[in-house]
Amino acid sequence: MEPWKQCAQWLIHCKVLPANHRVTWDSAQVFDLAQTLRDGVLLCQLLNNLRAHSINLKEINLRPQMSQVRRPARAPPPPAGVSH
Repeated sequence: MEPWKQCAQWLIHCKVLPANHRVTWDSAQVFDLAQTLRDGVLLCQLLNNLRAHSINLKEINLRPQMSQVRRPARAPPPPAGVSH
């Protein structure tokens, strides 16, 4: 199993992701997990699950207006005659 899928399964086991979350779908990619983790809210919840009261969840924005992760563009092929 790929490491990112193991991570997703662990997050489900830790009860911060539901068992039917999109990262478990057959079509899921590492990008889906990155999108899920991008704002840090889930990681704060994970920390609280692992060590109770370590973060006051009232002090974090549970609906952040934050950064987006974009899929990387595929690099164009090198020009003819150029080798790597």
